[in-house]
Amino acid sequence: MPFWIPLGVAALLVLAIYLIRPTAQALPVASTVLWRRLLAARKRRRDRLRWLLSLLLATAVAGLLSVAASRAPWLQPGGGDPIALAFDPSPTMQARLPDGGPSRIELAAAEARRIVAEAEAGSRFTVNADPTPLTSAEVLALLSGPLEALSNAADTEPAIPTARRVHVFTDGIGPFTPIIDPGTETRTVSILVPARNAGIVRFATRPPATRAAGPEALLEILATDPADSQVPVELTVADSETIRIRRQLELEPGDRFTALIDLGSFAPGAVTARIETPGDVFPLDDRAGLIDAHAANTRTAAFSPAHRVRAPTDPRRVVVIARSPGSFAGSAAALALEADASVDVAAVRAAAGDDDPPPEEPLPAADIATFHRTAPAIPPAMPTLYLDPPQAVAAAGLSPAAEAPLSPRRIDRVEPGHPLLAGVSLLDLPVVLAARELDPRCTALASAGDRTAIAACDPAPDSGPRSLTIAFDLDHSSLAQRPDLAAFFQNAATWLTETPATGDLTADTGLQAEWSTRINDSTLEPVPADRLADLDRPDRRPWSWRTLALAGLLFASFEAITFFRGLTL
Repeated sequence: MPFWIPLGVAALLVLAIYLIRPTAQALPVASTVLWRRLLAARKRRRDRLRWLLSLLLATAVAGLLSVAASRAPWLQPGGGDPIALAFDPSPTMQARLPDGGPSRIELAAAEARRIVAEAEAGSRFTVNADPTPLTSAEVLALLSGPLEALSNAADTEPAIPTARRVHVFTDGIGPFTPIIDPGTETRTVSILVPARNAGIVRFATRPPATRAAGPEALLEILATDPADSQVPVELTVADSETIRIRRQLELEPGDRFTALIDLGSFAPGAVTARIETPGDVFPLDDRAGLIDAHAANTRTAAFSPAHRVRAPTDPRRVVVIARSPGSFAGSAAALALEADASVDVAAVRAAAGDDDPPPEEPLPAADIATFHRTAPAIPPAMPTLYLDPPQAVAAAGLSPAAEAPLSPRRIDRVEPGHPLLAGVSLLDLPVVLAARELDPRCTALASAGDRTAIAACDPAPDSGPRSLTIAFDLDHSSLAQRPDLAAFFQNAATWLTETPATGDLTADTGLQAEWSTRINDSTLEPVPADRLADLDRPDRRPWSWRTLALAGLLFASFEAITFFRGLTL
């Protein structure tokens, strides 16, 4: 029954009672002079006010008690429309607001409390993927307490329970994409507050550029600042004994600081890099570490346990198939393989043409087959590395190139967690690429726009060997003049021939994904300044039928007191 029906009935009954006049009774008296004087002395206006005040109090008491007794749906727990609240669990939501303010997740909770307070009383609420319906009071209590449950969701794509409306609280930085019913009204609530940050985006051991060089590490720092001013950064690198490096840096927002650190003089054991930045709001990316600077095959925390392997101690034998031995000699690939102490080039053979007879001498036993500017019609039954395959043929998960001409581009996307890119920096590398389609079973390690620059294929066990393709010409790339190429070749030799490790060779080093450092790179509009001024204002609590019943009883008590004191009728 609608709540307004008992409310109206109660108000009409009270009004009718107050309008009923008792039947006049005839009473003979000796004289009416005294009655006229008495009526003239009374203040009739005061009587009317007393009558009106009594009527209002009685109507309020009856109305409150009748509405409370009806237990209207909007007063009942779970009696309203379902509303879902989804909070982005990305690490960037832990970034503090400028000037020492609360974190973004706390701002998200404050915005959620506003939405709950403004919702219709009795609405049901769900938080993230939990389907448990909560009342307004319950969800306000949850949002006012510790917020770990809102920020540490394990699933990056939670399925949000079906609701009439979903509010998604996010800063637009991380890959948070909850699964929401397409028919649901979805509103994205921006929690983006631009601020300064500097972070370590790469810290990994890498193989030496030459056989004579010692161990070294690649360190990369990225800074961002909404004011586009230089970001001062203090860098320290320490081993288990003392601080070995201390530098003061001035970084331009968006620029990448890269340093190669010679680890030959470092003490055995863990190496830790730390940075300090005035006004930094995201401390999670200010530290990174290496497990053991002198251990072979050291990895950082960015690599999953599936990629942790134990490298063979003997050099891997490599057989090279090129257009001709002369075309391979002196190339960037040849120089990189010569400098790599972990491989041994067993032979360099010329590729057989379509009309040429097969070679009389079989290929020597090898661990890896490397095809330089050529590709076989039938892939070999061994791990294979393709270097700049011809455009007209397919190679290792890449289709033949489209007829469109080659296009100069820059690599803008990489898979930093893959072991092939340990100690290798490829972002912003200029390359010349043809348009090729990537096999869905393979992974694009590096891409330039919509074109794949490096593809890795890792078939299921017993489904064939691994293969790797570098789809651009190394000799016409600046990668050939950088030590990253030697590191990439060593990683490739390890990855192509690796076997699962019997034990865990790594530990957590605290290295964050690179997108976490870019805390301002969002397509969302920043939070208005006026929303930050009243984060701590109290939130109104919704009415309940118990509250209304108590209010009715209080009004009834007040009317009784005024009646006995002669203030009301």
